[in-house]
Amino acid sequence: MELQGRTALVTGFAGAIGSVIATSLANAGCDVIGVDKVKHDIVRMSIDEIKAESKRDVKYFQCDLISKEDIHKVFQDLKSGDVDILVNAAGRLSINKIEDLSDDVWDEDIGLNLTAPFVLIKLVIGLMKDKGWGRIINISSILGIKATGSISSYIASKTGLIGLTRAVAVECADKGVTCNAICPTVVDTPFITSFLEHLQTATGNSYEETKEATRQSHPTKQFTTPEQIADLVVFLCSPAGQNMTGTAIPIDGGITIA
Repeated sequence: MELQGRTALVTGFAGAIGSVIATSLANAGCDVIGVDKVKHDIVRMSIDEIKAESKRDVKYFQCDLISKEDIHKVFQDLKSGDVDILVNAAGRLSINKIEDLSDDVWDEDIGLNLTAPFVLIKLVIGLMKDKGWGRIINISSILGIKATGSISSYIASKTGLIGLTRAVAVECADKGVTCNAICPTVVDTPFITSFLEHLQTATGNSYEETKEATRQSHPTKQFTTPEQIADLVVFLCSPAGQNMTGTAIPIDGGITIA
């Protein structure tokens, strides 16, 4: 319970990664504010489970994070100073060759993966500095470090998110506020289905064969799990992580060095 008394805002709360991060932070002592685009009824069971397990308070705000106006509406009901920890875990992945990628899809991918974290950081960082304590964690990707074909908007946004992480870290390094990016490889969640289907089309193999070949391409022969990401989030928020800032941390089974 080393984060007792802290409040964490987690975007992508309804997703497989965001929900696990929220649960882990609550179990570490945080009250949690979840933000996602789905209706409250869809996440009600998850909220009740986190409350029952952690005995912490959990609030939820429905918000289209692509809309700056929606984000600001959330903060009309929420005081910026209530947020000690911000985890930008919401994301989207679009697959298309650059010449076939529409301007609208590009704008939506950049909007959710990069602009929304910027807007949220802007809303909370001032009071974090004033309080002398804050943790900002951006869920980027190994594709913010390396590249592959047909997902240019995702790569651009996740690379930009690492740059934003570094810029924020420099600006608040002496204010007790840290900012780090976590860069997972493939995480075995529904989010990766479209990516694996794209690889399946390219190879002609079955979906399961494609998934297993992707797993085997990692030196550890393992995908990253949401729980591993969540544990790293908690570590970065703990006293052990207080002198880590501006980093882009791969959690990738060694694939970026292979």
